[in-house]
Amino acid sequence: MSIALTCLAGTLFAVNATFTRLALDRTGIRTDVAAFATVITAAIVASTIAIIGGVRISDLGWTDSKGFVVIGAIVPGVAQLTFYAAIQRAGPSRSAIMLGTVPAWSVVLATIFLNEDWSVSVVIGTLLAVLGSVLLATEGVTRPTVSRLGLALAAITALQFAIRDVLTRSVTQGSNLGISAASAVVLGVAALVLVGVAVGSAKPREFGAQFRRSMPAMLIPGIAVGLAMPSLLAAFERSRVGIVSPLLGATQTIGAVLLSGLLIGGTEIGQRVVVAVIVTLAGGTLIGVTR
Repeated sequence: MSIALTCLAGTLFAVNATFTRLALDRTGIRTDVAAFATVITAAIVASTIAIIGGVRISDLGWTDSKGFVVIGAIVPGVAQLTFYAAIQRAGPSRSAIMLGTVPAWSVVLATIFLNEDWSVSVVIGTLLAVLGSVLLATEGVTRPTVSRLGLALAAITALQFAIRDVLTRSVTQGSNLGISAASAVVLGVAALVLVGVAVGSAKPREFGAQFRRSMPAMLIPGIAVGLAMPSLLAAFERSRVGIVSPLLGATQTIGAVLLSGLLIGGTEIGQRVVVAVIVTLAGGTLIGVTR
């Protein structure tokens, strides 16, 4: 079950990345407003699922919710800002490949903080994931349309996602909060963080105009994230970081590259991109299979 849930979450996150780039290109809205539009939509979806499942406000006690509050503030809170900026500057496929390094960071953090095992295969897998990132970073030398800043933002996002993975595994094991309720808390907190950033940066009048222009373009990314979050939390509740994170990264990377190539065009898939996908996925797969 955890494998199916992880693959579903990865596919939905790939939909988020690809359709976000399409929406940004079509509407020209700010990435911080787009991030808020996505997450508030996702929060509504997750809250609806929780309410249908019988969750009540009184069920959201601070003791069981506080860990998910921290997760939401980081991912998709701050991380959604860096991720959408990366998508705008480097494209969804290259950003997704950089996120393919998440398993390496996740396993390192899980080894340190969750006492999960370290092995030679983890070292090799980590080096392969880093090599894939280097291939993309050096692509900018020959392809000026590729933003080094975008790739750097994607790398920062990858580290934040790795922190999310480790925190999620730890928090889901120690909390009595149901998955649907936890998803609503994570996305609700993230929406609060993002609206604060977007309003503060764009100013209220511009924010309102940009937010209206963002809809309905950001509905598909929002719905995708709203469905992906409970799937991911349920997967981490059932399996270790060393299993879920590599599979999530592989599914998201392959899905984003295929979808962006199909919907956006050839600029998203070049020879070096293909090589980077193979190398990065090989690293993530090696970590996952041997654990």
